[in-house]
Amino acid sequence: MNQYGPGDYAPTQQYGVYDRVRPRARRWPRRLAIIVVVVIAALVGLDFGARAFAESEVASQIQKQGFPKKPNVSINGFPFLTQVIARDFSDVQISTSDVTEGPLEIASINATMNGVHVNSSFNGATVDRLNGTLDVTFTALANAMTSQVGGLGSLLGGAGLSLSQAGPDEVKATINALVTSGTATWRVTRTGTNNINIHLVSSSGLGSDLVGSLGDINVPLPALPLGLTIQNISVTSSGLVGTVTGHNVSFGG
Repeated sequence: MNQYGPGDYAPTQQYGVYDRVRPRARRWPRRLAIIVVVVIAALVGLDFGARAFAESEVASQIQKQGFPKKPNVSINGFPFLTQVIARDFSDVQISTSDVTEGPLEIASINATMNGVHVNSSFNGATVDRLNGTLDVTFTALANAMTSQVGGLGSLLGGAGLSLSQAGPDEVKATINALVTSGTATWRVTRTGTNNINIHLVSSSGLGSDLVGSLGDINVPLPALPLGLTIQNISVTSSGLVGTVTGHNVSFGG
């Protein structure tokens, strides 16, 4: 005899099975989310690992092109692996410090490479353009100047020539040589491709022989790595800052 009246709901075995399965089914979205997170984390880790390896390889290839030591390289953009597949990198940062070029010690070089096109062997690339800066301390500039004035340089060595900023393109010096002392002001400009000219504009208390030797001092730099050329030089409170550029250069390969 049916104990349920009209309209009453009678549970069946079918609904009982459904009720037992439903909580387990609810766990699937959470499990799927966990799987997706794990996969994404693995891909991100692979992306960063591949980026670190590529940055080291690019740095090694740049060093072979003239950098005196392996520079720091940072490849920007995410994801990285899509750039590898295309063999095109839009933004690559390079930096290095304590670079000696001829008589001048460069405190740092920082540059951005835009449009880096890697060859099919992944062992070289061409670069559309480079833009950056180089920094030179007053101490390094003073050492380069004394090395370029012949025998009189020994009179100005060490603490004998102390430089500071006199203007956006001028340096001033207090000179304490063995036989004389005084002050001088030079104008600093770029001449040629990578040559720095230091022209005396005023002096006080210096002998004529010394003034004649210090009138024009040229500090030549060998060809900078990656085809970089100095566009202009400015004087700051800490030394010289030069802007450098390069176009359609290559490395590696």
